[in-house]
Amino acid sequence: MSIGKNISGFFEKSASSLKSLAKIAIQSRRCDIKPVAAPGESLIVMGNGPSLADTMRDNAEALASHPLLAVNFAINAPEFLELRPEFYILADPVFFNDLTNANVRRLWDNFSSAVTWPLTLFVPAKVRIPVKTGANVTVRRFNPVGVEGFAWLENIVFRTGAGMPRPRNVLIPAIMTGIALGFKTIYIVGADHSWSKTLEVSDENVVISVQPHFYEDNEAEHTRVASVYKNIRLHEIMYSFYVAFRSYFTIRRYADSRGVTIYNSTPSSFIDAFPRHPLP
Repeated sequence: MSIGKNISGFFEKSASSLKSLAKIAIQSRRCDIKPVAAPGESLIVMGNGPSLADTMRDNAEALASHPLLAVNFAINAPEFLELRPEFYILADPVFFNDLTNANVRRLWDNFSSAVTWPLTLFVPAKVRIPVKTGANVTVRRFNPVGVEGFAWLENIVFRTGAGMPRPRNVLIPAIMTGIALGFKTIYIVGADHSWSKTLEVSDENVVISVQPHFYEDNEAEHTRVASVYKNIRLHEIMYSFYVAFRSYFTIRRYADSRGVTIYNSTPSSFIDAFPRHPLP
């Protein structure tokens, strides 16, 4: 039985590897992320989960004394100007394809005028920045190409930046970018990932998925999220959860191979791939 399972696993990994190589050949582009971390310097990656509000209140000194990487709509929150992150990452196509959305427009307006300190913005390699960013913003590219297969092949691809573990959500490219920037210790905050607690199915069989943030989403964002999930079935959402949590274990393995330690500093986080540790 074990021999048959091993053979089946080998062919499955072979097929996944070939599929990933084809995706890289078609979708990957040249990227320009280079190590910038100083020796011994740690990075704090900030998800936008509700627990980030408590982290900002209780760990202000730690947040002020380490490089920060912010994601998604964080720039629209008042706290952003106080935190002054050095790094920022966007991955969702909505940020590049829908300037009619008031929240997206506000985000790009802030990148154009509100950032008064040096900030590096990471975006997918194939997207077009819809507006001219401010003079303090430097744009760098990453490949959000999901790669699966043999571990040795994944490690090579991840190191070259041609692909990454399947990027189900922005935290996955955020952590991978932190590794590419040369940080040997990465702390994750605001990554509650407790989405399953908020899942509901209405009497009309519409799946309702509420994903709260440390800031209060306005009505326009609630409407957008509802429209995104309107035709998505429960099994599809549960599978996407599976993909995300599995990707974190792939990141853990890859980080170990690079001598990188990733700590989950988010209270009550559902991510079970990284050891728990408070912020330094």
